Amino acid sequence: MQLDYALILSAGLGTRMGELGKVLPKVIWPIFSKSVLELQIDYCRDLGIKNIYINVHFLAEEIKKHLATISHENVKITILQENPLLDSGGAIHNLAVQNEVNYKGNLLLVNGDQFLLFQKDLFNQALQLLATPEARAALFGIQVDKNASYNETKIENGILVDIQKNSGFNDYVTYSGLGIVKLDGLAPVAGASKFFQTVVNYKSEKTYMITPELFEYWDFGTAELYSKNIFKMAGQKKETNLFKNFLTSHSVDLNQYNNFLDLTLHSIDLAQKGVFHSGMISYNGVEQKI
Repeated sequence: MQLDYALILSAGLGTRMGELGKVLPKVIWPIFSKSVLELQIDYCRDLGIKNIYINVHFLAEEIKKHLATISHENVKITILQENPLLDSGGAIHNLAVQNEVNYKGNLLLVNGDQFLLFQKDLFNQALQLLATPEARAALFGIQVDKNASYNETKIENGILVDIQKNSGFNDYVTYSGLGIVKLDGLAPVAGASKFFQTVVNYKSEKTYMITPELFEYWDFGTAELYSKNIFKMAGQKKETNLFKNFLTSHSVDLNQYNNFLDLTLHSIDLAQKGVFHSGMISYNGVEQKI
């Protein structure tokens, strides 16, 4: 089995990105010299995926213009514009109904503003699990601190059995947003719908959960997380950082920011000690303190 398609979810409204989120889609914010979206395309291409879909809604034209400026070597990029928003379940069905897909193949689902890195043989393990007739999905979980605000997944013998609010008593596993969905046999649903209702209904179809022991999870989904993680990367050594290794392997200049967003960071020496400090980001005259 193989990964036939990827869907990079990019249709969010950017409400957690502050004033800049109103004028610049979060997926084209820069991580040094490349955009988040360009790096997601690199991530999918590293896995051998040739057909990449990107759903868009808010500031869709900005995303389209940006895509026209970056390399699509060895991949086919298809934009799926949503109006109205379809939610994550509806976005998958909107992809699956396309003539070239027609509810066939294996789909990698990627959150546009997050990166999960781990040993690649786990993708092969996930595909082997999906080869069983009763399987619908293989999702990747991550271990998080007991004080985190994510939902908790209940797993029995590697199978997802429930999702609930975290109790706060112990560290726990949550769904990372990265997963593989088997489209074969999925019942079509039109319009907006939820992922765990119309795509991965774990109560009626077998859903595997794979939790890497060694991983890095980088979230750029809010203005605060974005700036904190830029500082964090600036203060980490390349040889100890999977994400920084990923960036340099894709010719990212760690000393440069794309000129479409001016990012001024203060006190990098504090960042090296793990201390977040302040800075300023601006785009087309809009400024925002970070």
